[in-house]
Amino acid sequence: MKLTRHFLWSLTVIAGMFFFSPGCTNGDPEIDITVNSDYSKLIETINSTNKSLTEKLGLIETAISRGFADGTQAQELLLQAVTSLSGTLEEKLAAIEAAISSQAASLEMKLGLIEEAFSAGIADALAQQALIQQAIESLSGTLEVKLATIEAAVKSQTAGLETKLALLEAALKEGMVDSHGQQELLQQAIGALTGDLSERLDAIAQAMDKQTSSLETKLALIEAAAGEKLLQNNEALALIEKAVQSLGGTIDDKLKAIRAAITSQTSALETKLGLIEAAVNGGFAGDEEKQKLLLQAVQSLSGTAEEKLAAIISAVESKVTALSSKLGLIEASIQEGLTNNQQKQELIEAALKALDGTAKEKLEAIETAMTNQADSLTTKLQLVNSALATGLTDKATAISLVKTAISSLQGSVDGVAGVLAAIDAMLLPTGNVGKAIADILSAIQNQTGYSAILSAITHTLELLAGKINGHEFVDLGNGLKWATCNVGANNPWDKGDYFAWGETEPYYEGLDPLYWKENKDDGYCWSSYSDNPSGDSTTFVKYGYYEYGLKTLLEPEDDAAAVNWGGTWRMPTYEEWKWMETNCTFTWTENYQGTGVPGLIVKSTIAGYTDRTIFFPTAGCIERKAIKIENKALVWSSSWCDDANGENLVRTSQMATMVAMSQFNEGTAIGVMNPGPAFRYRGASVRPVSF
Repeated sequence: MKLTRHFLWSLTVIAGMFFFSPGCTNGDPEIDITVNSDYSKLIETINSTNKSLTEKLGLIETAISRGFADGTQAQELLLQAVTSLSGTLEEKLAAIEAAISSQAASLEMKLGLIEEAFSAGIADALAQQALIQQAIESLSGTLEVKLATIEAAVKSQTAGLETKLALLEAALKEGMVDSHGQQELLQQAIGALTGDLSERLDAIAQAMDKQTSSLETKLALIEAAAGEKLLQNNEALALIEKAVQSLGGTIDDKLKAIRAAITSQTSALETKLGLIEAAVNGGFAGDEEKQKLLLQAVQSLSGTAEEKLAAIISAVESKVTALSSKLGLIEASIQEGLTNNQQKQELIEAALKALDGTAKEKLEAIETAMTNQADSLTTKLQLVNSALATGLTDKATAISLVKTAISSLQGSVDGVAGVLAAIDAMLLPTGNVGKAIADILSAIQNQTGYSAILSAITHTLELLAGKINGHEFVDLGNGLKWATCNVGANNPWDKGDYFAWGETEPYYEGLDPLYWKENKDDGYCWSSYSDNPSGDSTTFVKYGYYEYGLKTLLEPEDDAAAVNWGGTWRMPTYEEWKWMETNCTFTWTENYQGTGVPGLIVKSTIAGYTDRTIFFPTAGCIERKAIKIENKALVWSSSWCDDANGENLVRTSQMATMVAMSQFNEGTAIGVMNPGPAFRYRGASVRPVSF
């Protein structure tokens, strides 16, 4: 076995003795070492001062390989080798550096030496990191050989876990492993831990206290331990807290380390949320800094938009972090354009479902989120709405939560006391929502940005009253509120008005008989359609094929639901209709509630919502100057349709997604629904939705 660049050693066991005889390679004087196989004699040789530290490491390794010393004894021998060093502190450190830089000893032996040097006070944390870096740089061979050497050191029991962390960090810095490879090696380091579960957890906790490795590496270790099922959620959070507490330097230094860990791509998003919570709990980050860190965590996500959204969903569904942190994450994802309002509501629902504990404990988590000043009022009230919809709260509790959320604005918004007084007045027997909203407006109208505050509060109060902007709704199970009737109707069984897609007014003055508005004498056809200046359906200005740079989703000013009903009402998207198709049943009736009106009853199949229904009357559509019923309810989505059965681009641009609900499906007498392409000049029903 090669111990230095000068000597080639061979071991022969003779009559219970060790005999090391060097083969001289460069004319240096020969060295003969004879050591009795008695362990005490081995220690005596290690303690001798006429052998270099590099030679002693080689002797220890040979003893281990021949079975004369186990891992514990190897540590004892390494301690003796360090203790035997003579000279000043600088001279001792120089001897250690020489041994680390040589290629005579194995990497695991060098790591053990570094640990003993640190324990003996010869190397501080900074010097320890430098020595580990030297050990990495001393590796020879191909990248595969170096990786195999690192893996062997990680699996060995010569060095402690914290030293292995520093080794992996150095390997990552040198480009020998990527973050995925580091995670695999961390799992192997965890696998090398000995003892029962408690002892292994103690070793991991001790590694959190050390300052040898970075915060990112410690977080990666926590993730690896969680992956190996060594940690419960609360234990993972406790370890993150320890890692944060171990940070040295000023508060600015600690924040810098936390930001570095947040912006790195080493840790998962849910781990970063735990880190942000630990930073807040440790007093290193206030509400404003917390929101900045959450935004940085979102910005650090890699991959496609779908992959980023998947990471956000995973973090929201995890049970590692608090509800308030998840709300902040959701807001940051909105700010970065990774989620829309519908997805935001779904994420809030997912965050609620991820809550552990009793109903009381879940409610306490929601109450805590209401007091967090880092999250917007809109998000908090959406949380209350979801909690109410899913049965986590009743109306009285929901109102209390709303008041708590509004109270959190104290100090940043004037008029909070007036808002709370208006809500209290609304709860009196003589109170009503309209009066409360007017009083709230009066209290905050001088406040900058009051319209957003008013909108959030108004929407929630209306939900509590069972109406949005005066119109009733039904939640079918995903948080989306479906209006109970069409635009232009006063009752669910009324047909309502007919709109071309993207038009906000009917083309007629009256329906029975049809009486047309000025310039709409041709009825529902291309010559009447606004987004078609040529009148021949070949040119579209605003909506159409995306390769022409046109829009594919109606904007609010072209949305008949948004314009006619106001508030937060809008037309459903294609995806929302598909959700209904998948999660509801459709039952045909010839006589809805004794009104004599035929149509389809849509009933939710979502657990907890199976008593929720809405009705679609067979209003049909208007084609040119004729109303065509044909036992169909034809309702627009807000989505343009790019599926025109292989037709050319002009034909495709003419289409929008219309939902057809009818009695028959291939001759079977059942209610069905089919979202598909339709010429967008046709007049059809509009059924509003809102969150």
